[in-house]
Amino acid sequence: MKKHLIIGGGLAGCALAYRLIKKGHHVRLMDNNLNKSSFVAAGMINPIVFRRVNKSWRVDDFLPSAIHFYNELQEKTNVDFFSSIKIRRFFASEQEKKYWTQKQDNPSYVKYLANPDEGHYPYSINKHRLGSGIVKNAYRVNAMSFMSAVHRMLESMGVLIYHEFEYDKLDKKDLSYNGEFYEAVVFSCGSDHRDIPFFNEVKIEQTKGQILTIHSEQITEKETWNHKGFILPIGAELFKVGATIERGFNDIRTTDEGKTVLVNVIKGIFSGEYEIKSQIAGVRPTVYDRRPVMGEHPNHKGIFIFNGLGTKGYLMAPLLSEEMADFIISGKELHQEVKLSRFYKKS
Repeated sequence: MKKHLIIGGGLAGCALAYRLIKKGHHVRLMDNNLNKSSFVAAGMINPIVFRRVNKSWRVDDFLPSAIHFYNELQEKTNVDFFSSIKIRRFFASEQEKKYWTQKQDNPSYVKYLANPDEGHYPYSINKHRLGSGIVKNAYRVNAMSFMSAVHRMLESMGVLIYHEFEYDKLDKKDLSYNGEFYEAVVFSCGSDHRDIPFFNEVKIEQTKGQILTIHSEQITEKETWNHKGFILPIGAELFKVGATIERGFNDIRTTDEGKTVLVNVIKGIFSGEYEIKSQIAGVRPTVYDRRPVMGEHPNHKGIFIFNGLGTKGYLMAPLLSEEMADFIISGKELHQEVKLSRFYKKS
């Protein structure tokens, strides 16, 4: 039976491992247990990109796959981590409100946008005079619960090991690592991509994101609020506030500067009382064109990359991991916009 080695136990690596196992393949998943960006992420699945009010890339394909994937893994792990949410977007400009109004009745948008709802919000009546709209068919994955449950499942199956990958033990000619042979070696290293001695042409940036957890008795737990950031209810009158975008940082230290940015997100939406309970950070892998990177190395057969899911990772990972598994197993064509070849056009 064919066996594959995946380097990186974040969202991408775990999703791909699960897909390959379901297709009857053996997998070794190796994780250095360091950067936990997939664990600390807000885990929101938002079908809309604000400002111009566009649908997220391939959302009509991604969303059904994501719903099935997370529900299936909830059953397998016996852990509840997936739920629907309601996102209220406070309009940032007259232009944004106009875009929303124009698109809300468009057949391709009607399942995602609700009519602008002015509502009565004493906390925001001066700040949000333009009103708001509701995003439908949005979801949240409790990232910590999900990743912990999937890690436990894969570890119990003998798939996941916590170990630093040592490149001098990889023989790229016969695809062996430490004396064990594989059909494929897949790098899903997230923000550690720069440490890989392959795929040097692929520019995956390190983007640090900080998130606050706050407690408030005055914020509704029925909606997620969005305006220059988000306030996401997570239960027991606790809320995640995020997230900063700090390009070129590869550390998970929290900072006072990050806290100030996030406090300003709160102030931009809410004028009531709250208490900061914690502050965390993670480093996301992002690509200049905001598309993941998937494919086989042009010069080293059997060495693959599946990385760069970025801020939309929890939406995209379920379907992209299925497509990546099919590409590895049978060479099925990948979507044009994710192909590794776009970084090698000059070669």
